[in-house]
Amino acid sequence: MSSDQPEGFADNWAYLKTELNWLERVLMVAVARHRKEIKEVDRVSQSRADKVTSHWWKGIVALEGDIFYDEHRKPNQANPIKNYQQQLEARIQVSLQRGVVLALPALRDRLGLTVFEKNLLLMSLAPEVNRRYAQLYRYLKGDDSPIKTDLPTVDLALRLLCRNDTEWRIARSRLVTSSPLIQHQLVQLLPCPADTFLNQPIKLAEPLLDYLLADQPSPPDVDRFILPPQSLPQAKHLTLQTSSTRWEEVILPKALLLDLKQLAERAQQRPLLEDRFQLDNHPSRPGQIALWVGPPGTGKTLSVKAIAHMLGYPLMSVDLNRVKPLDFPNLLAEIQVQAPTVLLVKSAQHWLRRSAAVSTAEINQFLAQRRRVTGITVLSVPLRPAVAIQWQKQMDQILEFPLPSRSDRLQLWQNTFPAQVPLADDIDWAILTKPKLTGAEIVAIVQSAMILWQIADTAKLTWEQVLAALAQHQSSKQG
Repeated sequence: MSSDQPEGFADNWAYLKTELNWLERVLMVAVARHRKEIKEVDRVSQSRADKVTSHWWKGIVALEGDIFYDEHRKPNQANPIKNYQQQLEARIQVSLQRGVVLALPALRDRLGLTVFEKNLLLMSLAPEVNRRYAQLYRYLKGDDSPIKTDLPTVDLALRLLCRNDTEWRIARSRLVTSSPLIQHQLVQLLPCPADTFLNQPIKLAEPLLDYLLADQPSPPDVDRFILPPQSLPQAKHLTLQTSSTRWEEVILPKALLLDLKQLAERAQQRPLLEDRFQLDNHPSRPGQIALWVGPPGTGKTLSVKAIAHMLGYPLMSVDLNRVKPLDFPNLLAEIQVQAPTVLLVKSAQHWLRRSAAVSTAEINQFLAQRRRVTGITVLSVPLRPAVAIQWQKQMDQILEFPLPSRSDRLQLWQNTFPAQVPLADDIDWAILTKPKLTGAEIVAIVQSAMILWQIADTAKLTWEQVLAALAQHQSSKQG
C-alpha cells in the first residue's frame, strides 16, 4: 500500500470519534474566543450598568476595530476547515471500498446533504454521546440565554458552522425552506413560544439517533428515514410523473444527443466531486442548471423525460404559460419545499426576461436553491434572446434544439405510428418528410390519422387517411 494512502475507519464508531474530536476542537476555539470577549467587555466597561447591559452591546460594538460577530470567520481560517473535510472524505472513501458502512456519510449521500447539514447532525448527536458537549453548548449560548437545554440552538449551529455571512444566510434559508432534514423530519426544531427562530433547539429524531450510533449500520437502513412523496407538502402548480422514456426514443442531431447524455452523466457524478470534496473557494453545488432553447415540439420535454428515466427519478414539471403571474411566488415556494431531483420549467422566459414578473432577488434565490439540490433543473424557452444575459451567464449549459432535419422527420414519422397499427403499403414517406414539421406536429397528425382509420374501420391505415390528417393540420395552422 502506498505510504500516502489514507487510512480508512475500522467501523462506524471510529468514524464518529474522529468527527466528535473535530467538533470538540471547534468548540474549544469558540470557548477561548468567548472568554476573550468577556475580558474585553470588562476592559471597556465604565460602570456597573455597562456590564449589566453588555449582553446586547458586546456583539455590536467593535472592541478592536473589527465586527466581533465575524471575527471567527475570517478568510484565513477557511482553509484548515476545508483541508479537514478533504482528508476526512478520503478516509471515508477508503472505508467504503473496504465495505465498511458509515452511518452519517451514508445518510449524507442518500439525501444530498450539504456540509453544514451533515455537521448540524453531528452537533445534535454530540450531547447524546457525552454531556460534556451539552455543557459547552450552555456556556457558548451564554447565561442570558432563555433556553435552558442541553441541545444546540439554530443560532449556535449557524455561528459555529458557517464561515461567512453568505454561508450563514444560505444555511438559515435552507433550514426554513428546503432542507431534507426538515422535510423528512430527521431533526425537530423545538417550538419556543414568543421567541425567535434562532433560539429554537435542535433535536434528532429517535430512530435517526439509533441509526447514527449503530455498531454496524447497513445501506438499507437509510431508506427508513426517507418519507414517501405523499408525506411531503403537496404542490398545487407542479406536475409529477414517472418517465419510461429511453434514449432510443429521442430523435435529435447526434451532437445534441451526446450533450444531453453527458449532462445526465454529470448529474450522477457531480455530487461525488463537489459535495464530498470541498474545493477551495468552490461551494458545494451538486445541482446543475441548463437552459434549453427551441420551438415547441423539438424534443425538449422528451429529452428531460429520458434524463429522468436514466437517473431513476420522477420528473416534476410546470409550464409558466399556465400559471398566473400573481402565483409565481407561491410556485417558487412549492419548488423549494418539494426540492425535486429533476425539474422542468417550461416557458421560463416569464422568469428570465429583462422585465420579468418576479424580482431578480427571487430568481437568484431560486437558482441558488436548485444548485443545492442534487439533480438537474431544465429551463425551457422558445428563443434565446428572450432570456436576459445575466441569467444566460449563470447557466451550466445552454443547448439549442433545432427543427428536425428531413432524415429526422422520416424517423419521427416511422417511429410514431404504433407497431400494432397495420399501415398500407403505398404510404409515401418521401412526401411526408417534405413539410418542415416538429416532432409534436407529427405526433398530432398521426393521432388524427388513427382516429380517421378507426372511424372508417378499414383493414389498414391508408395513405388517404394520412393525407387527410395532414391537410387538416395544415388548415388549422393557416386558420
